[in-house]
Amino acid sequence: MSVQRFLKSGKLSEDPLYLKLIPALSSPTGVSSSGFAFLQAEAWLYFRDRVPHVLGGGHQVFKRLQAVEDLLENSGDEQLSEEECFHLGQSVRVLKQVVRTASITAPPALWLASFVIQGIRDVGVADQLLEGQSVLSTGMESLHEGELEIDLCFLSILGILERSQEGYSVVSERGRRIVSRCRIPELGSNAAEFWGAALMGHAIDESLVERAHRDLEAIPVRVDWEQEGHFPVLEELELATLLLPVVLGLSISGRLDGLAENAPVTVESLIPNRPRLSGKLLDVLAAAGLVEDGRVTPIGTRVFSRGPGPFGIIEAYHPYLEVLASIIEKGRGQVHLTRAANVAASQRANATSFKKANDALDLFCEDSGFRYSVFIEHALGKGEAVRQRWSRQSEGVTFVGADLENEAVDAAVAEQDAGRLPPSMHFVRDADIGKPHILLDALRARGIDSNGAVMMVGNGFHEVRNQTDLTIQQVFEGYCRAGIVLLFTEETALSIGDQIETAWNTYHPAFRYTHEKSGQGLRPAEESPNTRVGEDIPKGWIACAESGGYVCLEAYCRRGRTIFPFPGPNGRNPTTNVTYFFVPRGLAESLSLLS
Repeated sequence: MSVQRFLKSGKLSEDPLYLKLIPALSSPTGVSSSGFAFLQAEAWLYFRDRVPHVLGGGHQVFKRLQAVEDLLENSGDEQLSEEECFHLGQSVRVLKQVVRTASITAPPALWLASFVIQGIRDVGVADQLLEGQSVLSTGMESLHEGELEIDLCFLSILGILERSQEGYSVVSERGRRIVSRCRIPELGSNAAEFWGAALMGHAIDESLVERAHRDLEAIPVRVDWEQEGHFPVLEELELATLLLPVVLGLSISGRLDGLAENAPVTVESLIPNRPRLSGKLLDVLAAAGLVEDGRVTPIGTRVFSRGPGPFGIIEAYHPYLEVLASIIEKGRGQVHLTRAANVAASQRANATSFKKANDALDLFCEDSGFRYSVFIEHALGKGEAVRQRWSRQSEGVTFVGADLENEAVDAAVAEQDAGRLPPSMHFVRDADIGKPHILLDALRARGIDSNGAVMMVGNGFHEVRNQTDLTIQQVFEGYCRAGIVLLFTEETALSIGDQIETAWNTYHPAFRYTHEKSGQGLRPAEESPNTRVGEDIPKGWIACAESGGYVCLEAYCRRGRTIFPFPGPNGRNPTTNVTYFFVPRGLAESLSLLS
């Protein structure tokens, strides 16, 4: 029996969404050199473009993939060969992971898109698009060219607009429907604060409660599963705009603890003193597929455990969204994001990469005989890198934490007071990571020798504002001359083409948009990204650091997952992030690390 006939023999054989999955499940699979299963390109592209798999659609697809697993477990060996069972099982596992990933990556991008659309409405650009005009950011004399380009490019990555030589235009009736009808919540871009207070039972301004009721009056739900291209529909955009602050509110309130798979979620358990509001909140969670029949779904488990980090990092940029029209007209001016809003989110997001970095440091010391007595965490957050290192090595090491923002240092001091960071840890305030002398002067003033110190950074170097290839090279030169061994993690700057092709398999469109909008600089992990004509991609992190005097030790770098669940177009499959390991060239020579 063929795999397709086997799948059609199941109890869902007349279910339209289940039947749409069959072509994606019927191809042979492969195994990467790292031992991970991957799909054939044709199967992935079919699934990406023909099967809706975000929000509620993702939950529905996941249920049907579980049904395939059940069918395979109960009767696969009787009707399929061992090889066919193997490939089908691998296909299911890959697609389930794709859906899990989309549950985290799609909401931030869709949430952002709602406010970006409102921004181009406020300055009149949306009217021109809806009139059928092509819009070039260079042709708007009254608007800031660079800021408008960031907004239009972001909407084109999501498939709401398309870009040609003539400019940006609306994509089909689907894009027109989004641009003309998409609404932003009356609670605004900072709705997470409201939901956090409501879920904690705090007193709330009744006018805000009424706004919330109006926002949730009609919960948008996608009912049409037909799709050509992976781009969103209006209902997905609006639902994500409601969902993201709700998840962050649950996180703020501490209500995510215990929300594991199949845990009960009821009106009474959410906001007991406001049953009407609580009921609507439950409707949002159900529409997004996080809760079904009053219990947390597998997708809900994923979002509740992994969502607050990336959701919070993106939502922290709401100050820019609140004045987006002004930014499009005049530039970002004095709008600035403080770390207070995303310190906790950054800690959650960076915990895994810090573990990889600390593991690599231990391995390097074991292999090379290198020893150090000073450990620095820059872009401090709540001190997660130090916390991990201190748990492994509490004796003979001087710990230092540095950050530009007082809120981040204050959060780390609170961790120290709670006994989760070393009691003798030093803190350096007002330390711009792009100005090495601030940290180095503070170390000298305290009698701490930087030569041979280790510095660990989680997604901090991209925060150097308005950087160029030369200025970031000079930053690395400063740390290298001081003799600092440098480990840092950075998200990869993907080209526009790669962002479009990978669909919801990364959250880079949202990450790139917020960081470009605030003047920060992402860089590629490869030196030949898949760029389109006119696209300017900066030099990669390795090239910049090595120009600054460092040597990259590839054996101790740790790469994140790749952006495609197949070998990638033309064999290219960039990584989502890299934890880099650099040592000053002089130290590398003394340790005989250079061949």
